[in-house]
Amino acid sequence: MSTAVIASVWDSVLSNLKSELSYTSFETWFQGIVPLSLADQSLTIAVPDAFTKGGLDRRFRKRIEDLASESCNEPISLVIQVAEKESVEQTESNLAHNSAAISLKQDRLSLNAEYTFDSFVRGKNCDLAYYASEAVAEKPGVAYNPLFLYGNVGLGKTHLLQAIGNHVLQDSPESSVVYTTSERFAIELINSIRNNTTAAFRSKYRKIDVLLIDDVHFLEGKEATQEELFHTFNELYGAEKQIVLSSDRAPDDLSGLQDRLVSRFRWGLVADIQVPDLETRIAILREKAVSRGLDIDVSVLELIATRISSSVRALEGALNKVLAYADMQGTKLTPHTLESMLPKEGQRPKLTIRHIKEEVAARLNMKRQALEGSSRKKEISQARHIAIYLSRELTDHSFPAIGREFGNRDHTTVMHSYVRVQAMLEETPLLHSEINEIKESLATQYAILR
Repeated sequence: MSTAVIASVWDSVLSNLKSELSYTSFETWFQGIVPLSLADQSLTIAVPDAFTKGGLDRRFRKRIEDLASESCNEPISLVIQVAEKESVEQTESNLAHNSAAISLKQDRLSLNAEYTFDSFVRGKNCDLAYYASEAVAEKPGVAYNPLFLYGNVGLGKTHLLQAIGNHVLQDSPESSVVYTTSERFAIELINSIRNNTTAAFRSKYRKIDVLLIDDVHFLEGKEATQEELFHTFNELYGAEKQIVLSSDRAPDDLSGLQDRLVSRFRWGLVADIQVPDLETRIAILREKAVSRGLDIDVSVLELIATRISSSVRALEGALNKVLAYADMQGTKLTPHTLESMLPKEGQRPKLTIRHIKEEVAARLNMKRQALEGSSRKKEISQARHIAIYLSRELTDHSFPAIGREFGNRDHTTVMHSYVRVQAMLEETPLLHSEINEIKESLATQYAILR
């Protein structure tokens, strides 16, 4: 089948997935995938590494097959291959010549067009970060270099980073802008070393105008990646190119990072983003509603903003929840209808190991009981390891107590699972993102007391 048709089908799949997933999840799992062929009712795609292959297989296979089948008007099965460099480069070359495939290019996936300064609701909690980001976008490499933004999860750091990139490209379409997460940076470095393509990797990151790196705290303890970032930083800074970084902590609070790297993070401006106040939270909800073309009574928005105060992401999650409830019940949203379904954050039920098992099982498309059973199938075993790891991290249960919750397993078996996941977090950066997403989801539903 022609590359135009293959590209069109895959583009349709990506467009739907992008609307269904969080930005971080979409970028983590679908950046750098190349469609190779569409024949005999099979769609074959190439992924960057084995971990991505496993994640897609566990979490997204059925959804991708459903979307591809819908696009082709016939049943489509998915074949996932770990990329062979030569074949992928040839396919990318072919796709690049077809206008329908332009959005598949990796650099086209890196910025979310919805993340602009106009769509960012600012308040006193983020004035400095917002205005500094605007100044950087207006004069890259001149205003504040580097710009370091920090704050807790879900407060808008990614939005501001990408707003900078979008603004620069709007003003100067010829500019070279790269947005990446530190996980992706580490993965690309590992793959470049494995494939003997470090020269291409360095060219990508050192010959650009603006570098935007999210979540640099992830690089703690990763010496080789820190070394590469250090030299990349020096190269760009020396050429007066803009660098913007984000983290969940201020530079001085980052442990496990080289002192010389932390020192460079402080060279420009360090700006924090705090939790938004009530008025700002209401304004954020109003902006979210208007952007969807919804007319929601202000009393409803006020109640949501009163009940949810931890982050912008939690606010949006709560709004999605109440909208889904109203749609399912066919009723109009009122403060009264929200009383029972939207408890205050301090009134959320305490997180239990059962909740963790249910969340992990749901995300990995299996039943909770599978995690408690004796199956040694790879996908079930890995899910069990993750659930045990999270049970130890997020509750105050001992290893023997956790073992009883997982089919009366011996405490040494439970310890082995915990240590195994710790090691995997070092070896497979994408697992870090997957576990963080599960943690964030649990945090919006339950009170984590540990």
